[in-house]
Amino acid sequence: MSVITSVTGFAAFGVLVRTYALGLQKRPLFSNPATHLAAAAAFGGVGYFFGQALDRQSALIEGKKDLLLKNRERAEEIAKQQAAL
Repeated sequence: MSVITSVTGFAAFGVLVRTYALGLQKRPLFSNPATHLAAAAAFGGVGYFFGQALDRQSALIEGKKDLLLKNRERAEEIAKQQAAL
């Protein structure tokens, strides 16, 4: 999932939450659009953070996978050398 998807998804969720909260209070839904923009910006920031965290975790996992594969190859080479003796 890309960062832009995370940001837009979380921003849309923030607007939905704000609209839902105003609906529960039985207030006009779009009387103050600045609050919707603030909610979208706040939730979009959270989405950006999670998008970046997902990218960092994927990179770390890929690095660990490469390390494990190298260790496995080295262990197999050692096993072959010992079997040849």
